[in-house]
Amino acid sequence: MGEFKGTPATGDLTVALSNDELHILINLVEQLLELLGERNFTHHYQSDDPFAQLMAAQLMSMEPLSAPEDPVLNRLLPNAYADPDAADEFRKFTEPRLRQIKQQHLMYLREQLVFPVDHELPKADISISDAQQWLLALNDLRLALAVRLEVEPDTFEEYELMPDSEPKKSLLAVYFWLGGIQEKLLDHL
Repeated sequence: MGEFKGTPATGDLTVALSNDELHILINLVEQLLELLGERNFTHHYQSDDPFAQLMAAQLMSMEPLSAPEDPVLNRLLPNAYADPDAADEFRKFTEPRLRQIKQQHLMYLREQLVFPVDHELPKADISISDAQQWLLALNDLRLALAVRLEVEPDTFEEYELMPDSEPKKSLLAVYFWLGGIQEKLLDHL
């Protein structure tokens, strides 16, 4: 599991990850980026023209947004109100920016991880210049996995009793591994 060295205060915080661990993290990040990009509001309206940007903003804000159907997106982008109409109205003002922020954190994490994978390094010490972005990205990854795997308070006990042949066991191992990385990172702050 990733071993941390240094501290953010001294600017030398690093985590040692194997190539396999890097691949797992990158894969999870890219899957979540794809899911968050499902409603990519800026994709179709990218332009340097100020008028085009204004029009895109107007088009984006005309209709209320309904809650996403995907349970992971519902967890990452929850309703602010119990009333569906109020929730949809509020969502149209907040969801695009919230998605963008989550995507930025995930892209930051991905950018930190790809160099050693691209160069086929067996192990790498990844420099962490912004621990908060790491924590936010790891948290979103864990939330997504928790929803998909239906993690409950007693899931760890169930995991320990699962036979190794159970397909869900390896996925839960990744979930708990991410939790370990998150905990170790918090210990180094």
